[in-house]
Amino acid sequence: MENNILEDIKECLKTRTAIVGIGNMLKGDDQLGPLLIKKLQGKTRAYLFDCGEVPENYIQPIINANPETIIIVDASDWGGEIGEIRLIKKEEIKNFSFSTHNASLGLFLDYLQSELPLANFIIIGVQAGKRGLMKALSPGVEAKLNELVDFFAAYGEDFSLK
Repeated sequence: MENNILEDIKECLKTRTAIVGIGNMLKGDDQLGPLLIKKLQGKTRAYLFDCGEVPENYIQPIINANPETIIIVDASDWGGEIGEIRLIKKEEIKNFSFSTHNASLGLFLDYLQSELPLANFIIIGVQAGKRGLMKALSPGVEAKLNELVDFFAAYGEDFSLK
């Protein structure tokens, strides 16, 4: 099923894309989103946004990039296998544990959708394991991180406006 998830979003990467990583670099698997953005630097021409724990602070830069597709990547918890990925619908956000930013993520999406009504929104959740302070990534989450880096690097197109 996981391969189908990535297969299903491949076509979206042919549009002007923004990849948004959300998470806390000090809390184990929650650092997935920011690490993804860091590892993608220089490997894709998609717009990259490391939003840390405050995605709402990046609303205007994302709007200014005018992406056709916005892919949000965050560690989450739905009781799956550590490192498992799934596409999460906006309406489901309140049902998952998105670390410390679950309330703001819904507002963040609402506002972006109001400003970019034609954009395609994709939320990728990766099942977290360890989220304690100063913990390393779980092996399953680290493997999924590397898979996502390879995927986005292979399918990203050049959307640079420069």
